[in-house]
Amino acid sequence: MTSRMRDADNQERLDGENGLLLTPDADHLFDAGFISFEDSGRVIVSPVAHVPSMQKMGLDPAALGSVGTFSTGQRRYLAFHRENVFLEARLKR
Repeated sequence: MTSRMRDADNQERLDGENGLLLTPDADHLFDAGFISFEDSGRVIVSPVAHVPSMQKMGLDPAALGSVGTFSTGQRRYLAFHRENVFLEARLKR
């Protein structure tokens, strides 16, 4: 899950832990950084995500819960995603 496969090296591309089975709309939001997952499986929605658009896609942020737990390998890739892809609001200085 190194954000997008283009960011992965050959070993990571072949790693079975580097991937999630998501619906196309959820996959798009994940790749764009609008959603991610905590290690516990809880869905995280970016504060910059456009909620009405997500709702039109059938993904209501208020109704998203947990997808279950992840393996150790998956958690490593998810940590990379949260740190490098997930969009968080930045305070202006």
